[in-house]
Order: sequence, then structure tokens, then C-alpha cells
Amino acid sequence: MDNQRYIEIAGQQIPVTEEVYRAYKRPAWAEHKRKDREKRCRDENGNRCNRDCSKCEKQRTGSVLSLDKFTEGGFDVADTVDIAELVADKLLLEELYIALEELDPDNRRIIELFSIGKSEREIASDIGLSQKAINKRKIKMFAQLRERLKDFI
Repeated sequence: MDNQRYIEIAGQQIPVTEEVYRAYKRPAWAEHKRKDREKRCRDENGNRCNRDCSKCEKQRTGSVLSLDKFTEGGFDVADTVDIAELVADKLLLEELYIALEELDPDNRRIIELFSIGKSEREIASDIGLSQKAINKRKIKMFAQLRERLKDFI
């Protein structure tokens, strides 16, 4: 049996882990459940009515969706998370790591030193090349990476 989960992003089915799938679907599931609860009748004690709702004379009431109950106890509501963007970022990072692993060790070291904020002159001193050689390699490597990752950025 195929247990692979997929989410649709920009018309494409993207394979994801069970955890990502559940995180992506959870808000939609919660909204569906909330709407179902809104349709249920309540008795005078606030309990769910057991009778057939289509024949019930009681007014259908549901709880008002409010974030107030989350903030009253000092609980902070987290910023919204765009799961599609999160998945796209994860796929981009995976592809970037693969591309970086394919570089030769010297070029990978140059990229690493750039990523921690070193200047071309500092990198040239560390690697044992001229600053101009570092500049040329940097331009070439970043162009290759941009080309490799053009579908993600």
C-alpha cells in the first residue's frame, strides 16, 4: 500500500512527509470541524441536542470563532505559517545542498567563507589565491548555482 502523501502547490503534486502533510491539512480540517459544530443544535444547558436537526424547533447556534480565548491565559498566538512556502523553501534548500556537494572542495570552501561574511581579500589569503581569482570563481559559481536553482527562485 502506498503511504506517500502529496500536497498541491502551483498545480503540482509535491510528495511530503506525513508530518508536513498533517501540518498543511490541520487548519482545513479544524475549519471543517468548526463548521460542522456550528450546524448542531444546543439544548438549554448548552449540551448537544440528540434529536434530528432537520426537524428540531430549536435555533441552531454555534460558537463564535475567536482568538480571545487563546490570549487570555498569556498564550501567544504564533504568526501564520504558509505551508506551501515552507515546503518550497525546503525543496530549494535540498537542491542547494546537492549543488554545493557537487562543487570541488576548493570552490565549496570559497562559498562557505562567503556565507560567513568573509571578503574576497580574506578568502584569497585563506585559500592561497589572488583576490582576482577568487572574484572570477565567485562570479562563475554563483552563476552556476543560479542556473541550477532557477526553477526554485
